[in-house]
Amino acid sequence: TVEDGLARFWYVREGVRTPVGPPLDFTRLSDDYGSKLRFTGAMAGVHAVDLVDASFTADFTGFRLTCW
Repeated sequence: TVEDGLARFWYVREGVRTPVGPPLDFTRLSDDYGSKLRFTGAMAGVHAVDLVDASFTADFTGFRLTCW
């Protein structure tokens, strides 16, 4: 979730939503951050990497982005 410049990450297992780590400052993740003129804004995505031997994959279902 992103609200008031803070990003919070969650996972859901068997219908229970659990936070992952602390809230993070989301304001610097936009290309609008900095002194030059920018226009795209913040972006969201899902990514996973197998850092051991690159033999596993991850399937994501139910990704939802809700804009308030």
